[in-house]
Amino acid sequence: MTRTAQVFVAILFVVAIAVDAFAQAKAIRMPTAAGSERIFAILLPQSYETSKARYPVVYLFHGGGQDHTAFMARQAFPPMARMHEFIVVMPAADRNYSVLGPEAQGRYHDYVAGELVDYVDSHYRTIASKDSRAIAGLSMGGRIASMTALTHADRFSAVGAFSPAMRPDAEEAVHNVPAAAPFFYVSCGTLDSLLPINREFVGWLMERDLPYDYKEAPGLGHTWALWDEQIGVFFDLLRTRGFKSAP
Repeated sequence: MTRTAQVFVAILFVVAIAVDAFAQAKAIRMPTAAGSERIFAILLPQSYETSKARYPVVYLFHGGGQDHTAFMARQAFPPMARMHEFIVVMPAADRNYSVLGPEAQGRYHDYVAGELVDYVDSHYRTIASKDSRAIAGLSMGGRIASMTALTHADRFSAVGAFSPAMRPDAEEAVHNVPAAAPFFYVSCGTLDSLLPINREFVGWLMERDLPYDYKEAPGLGHTWALWDEQIGVFFDLLRTRGFKSAP
């Protein structure tokens, strides 16, 4: 191999390392007011280290039986996320969240909207405002995102709920949400067993005249075949709603 070829290969290797570094989400162990630790993964925009800009934030929650690594393990997610100038925070939700009662789940929603958001805003260059903050999730995570936004409408401007595992108690939360409610993007497969409760949830949003968009995916069930695409749709939607970095 010639000297020129060796230099070229070395440059490609350095570039590959840099690109791979941007592709990785960093796991953060966050101390809580209760004295415990919670973990989340954070994916920073490609331009984060080379700019002084501030960025909008998307909090993205996994489904039951998964953890903070679920999204980065999907082949389609990292390149899609890096197309956007968002900070993406992917918390490891309580593994027993689904079996908790409403009061205990409510405490977790309080933690997300309070401690977690405040921690991220104080440790990263975020645009620390409701208008530049979104929350989303799939299945169990879709419920976490929806209920957190409904009970803390002053913290989030948009919600992405993909096949959300909603419960009847969401009706009360919808009817108690303040007038300045976040925008909801809800999607579900027509073969999903959660389709009936999703349709009810959208009906409650309609009754309150809350802003929303609802999509049903024909022939799909409770599957990544839906979620891989719909997360990207939601990210694109956020960009059209003004989610962008600021000097």
